Amino acid sequence: MRDLRWILAALLIAAISAHAQGRRWGADITYEPRGPGVLFDALDPTIKRWYVPQELFADYGWQQWQYTNYARDAYERYVSTTIEGSPFYDLYGNYLTRGWLIYDWTQNQPVQFGSSIFKDPRFNNWFNAVTISSDSQGQFYYAITVGDRIRTTLTPLTFSKPAFSGVQMDFAADKYEGTLLFSRVSRPVIGSTPTAPTGISNATNLMAGRAVVQIGDFVAVGANLVNARNSTTVADAFERNPFVGTLAANQGSLPVSGLALVLSDDSPEDGRGGATLFSHDILLTSEDPETGEREQFRLRDVVSDPARWPVVSGGAPKEGALAADGDEKIVINYDFTDIAYTGPRPSELVAVQFDLVLANDYKVQVWSDRQTGSRALPVLPLTGQDIEDQSPALFDILSAEGNVQDNSNQQRVVFDYGLPSSRLIYGFTVEATDIKGVDLYAEFDVSRAYSQYPNPARQAADRSLATHARDAEAWMVNASKVAAPFYFFGEAYSMDPDYSTSSFIVDDGGDITYDNPRTSLYELVDDNDDQDRSADWFRFSQGGGDVAVFPGWDENNDFVSDFNQNDNRTLNNRIPDYEEPFFRYAADRPEFLFGIDLNNNGWIDRFENDDLPDYPYKVDRRGYNLYAGIFLDPHTRLTLGRLNEKSLASDGRNRAAYGLLTYDRDFTWGRVRAFEMLRRVEDDIADDRREMTPHLEVNSLALVRDILPARDTWINTTYLQLNYQPLDNLNAINKFKYERFWQQGSAFKSRVKGPALNQGSHLIGLINKADYTFGLAGFKLQPKVKSEYLNQTAFEARAEDREEWVGTGIVLLSHPLLSQSLVETGVEFSLFRDLILDEDEQLTNGPAGPTGDFRNLVLALQWSSAGSYLGYRLTTQFGFSYTRLWEERVIIGSEGLERTNEVSAFSTSFITVYAGLE
Repeated sequence: MRDLRWILAALLIAAISAHAQGRRWGADITYEPRGPGVLFDALDPTIKRWYVPQELFADYGWQQWQYTNYARDAYERYVSTTIEGSPFYDLYGNYLTRGWLIYDWTQNQPVQFGSSIFKDPRFNNWFNAVTISSDSQGQFYYAITVGDRIRTTLTPLTFSKPAFSGVQMDFAADKYEGTLLFSRVSRPVIGSTPTAPTGISNATNLMAGRAVVQIGDFVAVGANLVNARNSTTVADAFERNPFVGTLAANQGSLPVSGLALVLSDDSPEDGRGGATLFSHDILLTSEDPETGEREQFRLRDVVSDPARWPVVSGGAPKEGALAADGDEKIVINYDFTDIAYTGPRPSELVAVQFDLVLANDYKVQVWSDRQTGSRALPVLPLTGQDIEDQSPALFDILSAEGNVQDNSNQQRVVFDYGLPSSRLIYGFTVEATDIKGVDLYAEFDVSRAYSQYPNPARQAADRSLATHARDAEAWMVNASKVAAPFYFFGEAYSMDPDYSTSSFIVDDGGDITYDNPRTSLYELVDDNDDQDRSADWFRFSQGGGDVAVFPGWDENNDFVSDFNQNDNRTLNNRIPDYEEPFFRYAADRPEFLFGIDLNNNGWIDRFENDDLPDYPYKVDRRGYNLYAGIFLDPHTRLTLGRLNEKSLASDGRNRAAYGLLTYDRDFTWGRVRAFEMLRRVEDDIADDRREMTPHLEVNSLALVRDILPARDTWINTTYLQLNYQPLDNLNAINKFKYERFWQQGSAFKSRVKGPALNQGSHLIGLINKADYTFGLAGFKLQPKVKSEYLNQTAFEARAEDREEWVGTGIVLLSHPLLSQSLVETGVEFSLFRDLILDEDEQLTNGPAGPTGDFRNLVLALQWSSAGSYLGYRLTTQFGFSYTRLWEERVIIGSEGLERTNEVSAFSTSFITVYAGLE
């Protein structure tokens, strides 16, 4: 037994020695977190202090006093004994790797500055701001993507961003799919952080997910949840509903000392039937800070003189009520510091509820002194004029459905006041594919806005605040079927006026500027009409602010408008191709495009640019659209359809019956295309849009108002195009467009929702152009000719008509020189005729000025040389162009009015080098 003990002791000593040797210089090194060992070789009981590390004792001994002399043996500089980087360990103490921390997002609660994100510069420099970790086995796949600009979509009504910054986790199997999204959206850190993580106490965090289950072979059911909530790391994370969020530090640091209700006309343009107030009341809930006992007070309980509090301004008495029509406003001021108020102190209030009886076309908004905006906070009491002048940050509460004006919708409206704390969107989708030839997609979602009443005492004690929620719904159903030669499509939808995918975000101090969407809104669904890599609107840290927006005008996907193809960020061009010399032959004006315009705002739907989220349907709309058709032959189809849509918050409607006949056929000698569409439309819903981007350096895009040109109208649109090639190298293109509006009834005369219109208006456009290319004595000669006629009468009664003709002749001559050089010369002569203005009448009766006619001559010479240099394909060009313009004018001469030409000229010379890839 004694021998066994000695054997065990010897084994223990050997193990300890081996462990020490494993950590010694020159031996195997381990980075497991085991703590330092005991080195028996370094157990010398001496008083003199020694500085040799015990890992090096056995190698170098105890010689720190040794004299250093580098005469024979040169000094060897300090070098890293291991590879670069640092060791890292997981949550359980397991050694992971030696390297660099690339990305880290940590949330610690309850502590100050508990939300921290770290992004090493290598995240951008090495990984181009995206890392992907993935794995798979059999049918199971998953990936974790961390990036600054991830194109992410859950569903079109819940979450869709071209540049999501955060973490995306995806899972896929044969019958199951799932996605989780996480981001600190208030400060996601685009780029990199300093050497240490950036910690903040107030943040807005995003958590979203979607799960899809395949049922059978044809049906997939999905569930969606998106939550963006304000939070503070000082609060305990598990003491409350995580989806509700909480007020950030400065949101709830002070009590509400004053509130104002603003009642207005939801359709002010008609000037009547606005908000009608029959009665108003308020319910105050207070809490004793010491006992926690709660008590409720009605208006009658907290006022000594009902005539003095609350202060009501604006409106006009009408049949025992107070009405606000047109631009008028009724403002009810609740100042809790007023001497006429005898209720609980503002610091004791934990909830405030409003109780109103309203009728007609009302709109309800609310303001408090905790709603910080871009301007200084106003002082109660407020009037309608104060609101116009000072523009306080108002919260929209609700609006009446329709545009009732006879008090028939009188109802009680009750709602609670609070500051926004969270946005929660949840819903489901059903997608079916080829069920007896039918494809179907359906989606239903609820957008819930949480708000909380600020109470500093409860927030300081980390106790839950009074929380309230308001819901808005959205749903859509699309179905299609093809049973040759027939086809069918139907869509039904409803989007509540309050449906929103925007969420307020807090800054580092816990403040929100409620009236500044650029810095204070996170968009779950972006406005990205041109579907490029950047959102159209600007939102802080969301990769937006795209001003180069031209939906449908970039068919070659080079991020440049097809109507200004030679425009770029380096060499900006502000002249569209259809007006630029030599370019104008190939490019035709956008007025000659043909397409569907079901919202009847005078612009083809697929080319529209607006300021709205990219939902499939606009908010405040409910309706359906159905069409069915038949292929009469492989080249011809006939479509008949019906559209019925209404605005939920107003009396606007869009009803249309339409028929569409198309013919598209290729022949050996060319191609023929014909489109005919006839519509009967009643549309008084305005669909404003933004002007298309004329060039890449534009600063802002003008807002184009919808003048409602189809309030009660027959609309006929005809488009014909013939591409003809009777001979090799001879191309002829002919386009004809005719569109006419016949106004019916008397709606076109009304100025209530838009300007008065002409009873009839039309657009007639005709383009004829031809070019021929042939060789002549080693030269390539290409003559071109183009005729463009446009006759357009205005929709508005006071607007000007257009009738003009442009004729253009071009001759291009080129000749190759040596092996990679080319010399080209060209001449273009164009005539412009304004056919509206009568020059003879102007010459007789005046006034003096331009007639609108002009001639333009352009001469150009260009030398091009292409070749390879240092791995690049260099193209060097030099040349010049000369332009001469003759503008016809009527001037006052020596013998009265006379016609003359004002001549102007300018020239351009250039030497340019382009470098491209081989």
